Amino acid sequence: MKDKSFINSYGLFSTIIVTVVGVGVFAFPSRLASEVGTDGWLITLASGAITYFLLYLIYKIEKINDYNNFYSILNNNFGDIMSKIFSIFFATYTIYSVAIGMRIFSEVIKMYLLNNTPTEFILIVMILTGVYLVRGDLKALIKFNEVCFWLMFIPVIFVLFFATRGGDFTNILPLMTHKPMNYIVALTNSTYSFAGFEMAYLIFPFASNKEKIPKVMKWSMIFITLFYTIVMILCLAFFTEKHLRTLLWPTITLIRAIVIPGAFIERWEGIIMAIWVIFYFTTFVNFYYFAADTLKHAFNLGDVKVSSLLAVPFIYLIALYPDNIVELYTFESKVTPIFSLIIFIVLPLLLLMLGRSRRRRRVQDEV
Repeated sequence: MKDKSFINSYGLFSTIIVTVVGVGVFAFPSRLASEVGTDGWLITLASGAITYFLLYLIYKIEKINDYNNFYSILNNNFGDIMSKIFSIFFATYTIYSVAIGMRIFSEVIKMYLLNNTPTEFILIVMILTGVYLVRGDLKALIKFNEVCFWLMFIPVIFVLFFATRGGDFTNILPLMTHKPMNYIVALTNSTYSFAGFEMAYLIFPFASNKEKIPKVMKWSMIFITLFYTIVMILCLAFFTEKHLRTLLWPTITLIRAIVIPGAFIERWEGIIMAIWVIFYFTTFVNFYYFAADTLKHAFNLGDVKVSSLLAVPFIYLIALYPDNIVELYTFESKVTPIFSLIIFIVLPLLLLMLGRSRRRRRVQDEV
């Protein structure tokens, strides 16, 4: 990529959003209802604020390190050996994330669209499609995100609007009726559903107008937080807290239950399910590209075309590891917190402290 500053503000905005909003929104309301009941929508707002803070840490890291690429930042702060270790760990995290998301996606597709299609076939088709797109450059991926943003949110927001007709919004009350520990656990788990903002490490160095990055960050997180909050409120209003706890994927159930007056499409929920495919695929392909790019730099492979192929068997095997959906969510609940603690908090804080220390030493040397 000869042009080092080719991502405009809309490209940043759409990429952050379509990477974050993925299959996590399927089970998000049910999990929160199980932990804090009607307080779920308040926890969602708080999680959005925390995620914005974590995203702002990445922005500060990039700014302190002169908007270098992710591997260069690791290498400058940790040295060759540790930078490779952190790169491999980060690539493992992204591969794990897309693999778990892909398995959840395949289970959703099997339940609602392709009942008799083997899981293995769905996984292979999605991986190969992702490989094809990832083998292009980052410019193509950003353009893909810009187009998908409209394809994803215009139809879904239109459909969710009709959910307001059948809901009882008194179901979002009462508030603040749980123990403090419940809120802490719910806040932690809710923040996991905002994963994907780490994509900022990859795209911020290529922003055409870096002064506008803070503004883009703010509006992208406002959009994501409001979308998640609206989904949470609608699920509570439509199902009630007690019923919501029993649903596996309440967002999909909500959409399937909506009746649009005068609709001329007999099975319009099938069209919405097809749009949900894009919801997953954008998260998958963006994280997949990030994993391939990280591996490319860590092993000096020179091209994401090679590194993307190296990741294929790992994605496939991790996605197939759980025997069923219950085991899948159990596996995710044990592994995700470990990855998230290191990737979301430990690594950014280390990079921020080391980056500021390096900058102070550089200023002192110049003086």
